[in-house]
Amino acid sequence: MKLFKILSHPVTLVVCFLLIMISGEHVGGFYGMYILMGLPFGAVHALLAIAGIIILLVNQAFQLSRTNYLRQVINFIAVLFLFSSLYFFFHNDKQHYNYGTFEQTVPIITMAVTAFVAICFLIGNFSKVVPKTMVVV
Repeated sequence: MKLFKILSHPVTLVVCFLLIMISGEHVGGFYGMYILMGLPFGAVHALLAIAGIIILLVNQAFQLSRTNYLRQVINFIAVLFLFSSLYFFFHNDKQHYNYGTFEQTVPIITMAVTAFVAICFLIGNFSKVVPKTMVVV
């Protein structure tokens, strides 16, 4: 149970997301580096990733919403932002410079681990809801 709490924590998801290995034709690196390189240019993948990370961490730290349902929706949207960031990163790569990521073992493993942590996060996020029982007087 403690392992699931660690795997379903938003910080674990953010760390795994930033540590996804990207393999380019000449140089590869962590996805966090590609996010930082895309920020000055306003790249869609970088903006979506930063927005998703900020939403996840702010929602965890401050618990802005009073209802669990709203928190769940916000967390789900943040996870969608993270994975749409990856989609746009590879989709906008017209020269196929980073497509080696899908041919090498380590980048595929890091993506699979991140997807597994995201699934654990969503399961943990949606399993916390306890419906209020109605009391009839």
